[in-house]
Amino acid sequence: MSRWLLLAFGVGGLIYLLAGSSPRPRRRGLGSPIESTTTPRVTPNGHFGAHRRGPPIHQHQGVDLQARPGSHVLAIGDGTIVSTRPGLGGVVRKLLLDKPSSWIANASAKVHAVVYADLGAPLVEPGERVERGDPIALVWDRGFVHFAVKEQRDGRETFFDPADAGFAYRLARREVA
Repeated sequence: MSRWLLLAFGVGGLIYLLAGSSPRPRRRGLGSPIESTTTPRVTPNGHFGAHRRGPPIHQHQGVDLQARPGSHVLAIGDGTIVSTRPGLGGVVRKLLLDKPSSWIANASAKVHAVVYADLGAPLVEPGERVERGDPIALVWDRGFVHFAVKEQRDGRETFFDPADAGFAYRLARREVA
């Protein structure tokens, strides 16, 4: 009788798994903003809060990630590409996440929106939906991507250091063009 019971649970379990399976597994946290198999490197003067000579003179509001020219810039989460002003970053794409999130569960800040700047050719336009890992642009030939994150606070978006949301990066030794 135990063999029949095991067989019944085995077949029933298989049917349950097949019926309930989805084509995309649910992923926790945010993904990488660039194609890379290693911890992203930030250019020497591209860390959050670095002084910028300008024009205009300002504090750096993101991190400049080194990346291979022509490689893909990736959506860190599910959301919609929204219109934004180019500002100082040339080609810019802004991703408004469906749900604020972070790279680690106990992060002190949650990412609400992402600004990708200094991009090469864009692959998505404002109004398009993207999912985590989808390519949104190509890396410019200068070999870096400006990556900035924002949180929603008191009805306003505020820039903060991606490290506060658990994004791991390290400083590079040499400058990028």
